[in-house]
Parts: sequence; C-alpha cells; structure tokens
Amino acid sequence: MFKDIEAIIFDLDGTLMDSMWMWEDIDIEYFKRFDIPFTHKYQTDIEGMSFNEIAVYFKEVFKIPDSVEKMKADWNQMAWDKYNTEVFPKPGVLDFLEKLKQKNIRCAIATSNSIQLCMACLNAHNMAGYFSEIHTASEVKHGKPAPDIYLLVADKLGVDPK
Repeated sequence: MFKDIEAIIFDLDGTLMDSMWMWEDIDIEYFKRFDIPFTHKYQTDIEGMSFNEIAVYFKEVFKIPDSVEKMKADWNQMAWDKYNTEVFPKPGVLDFLEKLKQKNIRCAIATSNSIQLCMACLNAHNMAGYFSEIHTASEVKHGKPAPDIYLLVADKLGVDPK
C-alpha cells in the first residue's frame, strides 16, 4: 500500500479532525453578535478561502464594524475553545499516522486554517510530532481549491507533487 510513497500531505479540518461542523457553529454564533441572519450560502461562498480572506470577505460583505484582526482573534478564541473541548481526531487517524511514522513516510499539513489554530488543535491531541511541515493557505497567493498550498508543501518536503 505504501510502496513508492515518500510523503503524504493532509488537510486538517474534515480530514484529520472531525471539525467541519464547528465552523458553521462559529459563524452562527458570530453573526448573532451583529444580528446578521445565517444562511448556508455563506459557507459555500467562503469554501477554500484562507482565514484572512474569510475575515476580509465578512468585513466587506456584512459590514462588520470590528477590524479584520479583531474578527480573527474572536474566531481563534471560539475555535480554540471547540478544538480543546469538542473536536477530536477522526476514527483511525492516530493509528494511521503511527503506521506512516513507522514506515518513515513524512507527513505534512496544508490547511486553510490559521497556523495558531492548527497548532493548538494538533497540540491538544498530541499530534504535532507526526508532521514535518505545516503550512497555511495564507502563505500562498491563491487559497483552496487552487493547488498552491499543496505545491508549496510538496516543495518544502522536497518531493514531486505527483
């Protein structure tokens, strides 16, 4: 199964962690602060955007009075709380990462999340040591679904993206 595999690049939310549900919860809670009604269209509009791009989008579209930095700080705190108390690795993830480690297959993360939240999540679940590279979409010009973040991580790993 692992023949000729040098490295694996993972996404964090929804792949390693059972956390996709929490982002909608955070948006609903955050919008309530400003009496903005929530619809699922917002989730579709921001899919694949970097953390910073989402804050800029929300500020512009919903005329949020807070600064982009304050918005991100608030979201980080809300997510931090959930990552520490309500979010867990998907079933089998820890065993799989351990098998990859035993086979000397390097693992990396390419996420749209912020580096602070990514590290908080990994540290909360004792997973950070499995990854030799961790990078975010804020480091590249185009967020997901563009391949930029994956290409960056493959380059940092020194592997052919194929």
